[in-house]
Amino acid sequence: MPRNSKYVVAYDITEDKERKKVDDLLKNFGFRVQKSVFECRLTKRDQNRMLEGLEKLELKTGFVSVYKLQPNSKVKEIGVKKDYNFDDGAAFVI
Repeated sequence: MPRNSKYVVAYDITEDKERKKVDDLLKNFGFRVQKSVFECRLTKRDQNRMLEGLEKLELKTGFVSVYKLQPNSKVKEIGVKKDYNFDDGAAFVI
């Protein structure tokens, strides 16, 4: 039996057409939990297929972050991501 792992996939994309392509692809692998956040249960094969599909989109107006929900997991980011400086007036809650 294939082993599944749980992932959270979040995206921030400016352009509507590009965002729709990401949204359509992610619907094949999981379900939406927020407007730009999906939860996915993936086998290793499905994970590879999803990442390959995202990379083929060659994102220009944003990024997709994939979080594996296990301790010590690394984040995979695809596309363009703005570096934020928390000291430049951005508000955040702890």
